[in-house]
Amino acid sequence: MRTRSLLFSKVMEFVVRAAPASAGPSHLMSPLRTWTRRRQLTVLGTNYPSMLHHYSCTMASRKDKNLTDTKKAALQVGGGRSLVAFYADNNVVPLPSGHRFPMEKYRATRLMLEEDASMEHILITRPAPFVSVQEILLVHEERYLHSILNGSLDKKEQNNIGFPWSPELVNRTRASMGGTVAAMHSVMLGLRRAAANIAGGTHHAFSDHGEGFCIFNDIAIAARVALEDYSEKCNLDQPILVIDLDVHQGNGTAKIFEGDDRVITFSIQGANNYPWRTRMKSDYDVDLPDETGDDAYLAVLSEWLQKLFTLHKPSLIFFQAGVDALREDSFGRLSMSRQGLLQRNNMVYSACLTRSLPLVITMGGGYSRPSDASVVAHADVYRSAALRYSAMS
Repeated sequence: MRTRSLLFSKVMEFVVRAAPASAGPSHLMSPLRTWTRRRQLTVLGTNYPSMLHHYSCTMASRKDKNLTDTKKAALQVGGGRSLVAFYADNNVVPLPSGHRFPMEKYRATRLMLEEDASMEHILITRPAPFVSVQEILLVHEERYLHSILNGSLDKKEQNNIGFPWSPELVNRTRASMGGTVAAMHSVMLGLRRAAANIAGGTHHAFSDHGEGFCIFNDIAIAARVALEDYSEKCNLDQPILVIDLDVHQGNGTAKIFEGDDRVITFSIQGANNYPWRTRMKSDYDVDLPDETGDDAYLAVLSEWLQKLFTLHKPSLIFFQAGVDALREDSFGRLSMSRQGLLQRNNMVYSACLTRSLPLVITMGGGYSRPSDASVVAHADVYRSAALRYSAMS
């Protein structure tokens, strides 16, 4: 027990040091005033501060006889202050020897979190449900969907995606998508203030094709499901905001929501990074030069978060938390430290916490070789979220 207490103290010390100075200690250790003013409601047996419309949405969903697997998964985990994180790595995909995609990082990240004693009571991990065909069709064209499901992709399409087709790949993809949709339901039903997917962030997938190791677009699917399932009375009366901090532009997400003012896309990326030929126009794009380090990156992010939240007053946030801006990354071209990335994460969490906004966290890219540095940085994303959100009353 003493070892666990010491470890918890060290982790908390690291997170507090990395939190933005503007956040102040109250963001870690005391209730937010905006939350304490809200009515205290008991949601699924947990004393959880939630607005009445969230409570009514939860109760209506529990009575719905046609629940999707993704919504069932959210309801089965229930409510509480701990962070729920869905995972898809139980669906193993066979890849050719020497394949460049670091598929092992997903399981390694989850195990690092599950073996961390400081996460024992504040992080819940659950296998992700499969996304349904109907949910996928809210974003992706039917021809493309069925070419993935039945393996009729031609060689060029497979090469653009970067994975050889297999039934296992289909299952893994549906679980990766389902984890983000289930996380979205968790927060939109008022069960959690933040929920996560230890997968996803597949922002290079377009409605009619995939590329860059992305088959379907989980954030786009989850956002469309949210728009379908949650009316204004369920607090979706303002735009959804996608904060994409992967070092590569979220070109697929940008194209899918082009001209749709219900979803605002914001992407900070390396100016000289992939995608080169298929770059799209996000609502807001910020290009950073090679070797951008912590100070410059965090200054830009701080300024933009303030602008975006003030201008758009979003109802729901998706955080694509790729860690390929890390200096050890093979493809990233930027020069951020682990500490800088943790400060980045905390900036996003603080922006959501201070405004009592529901947050969905996805994984995104991370390509250090060996994968150790990326795995540690990925685990930091979820660990710091669990610590921050569980500390709130």
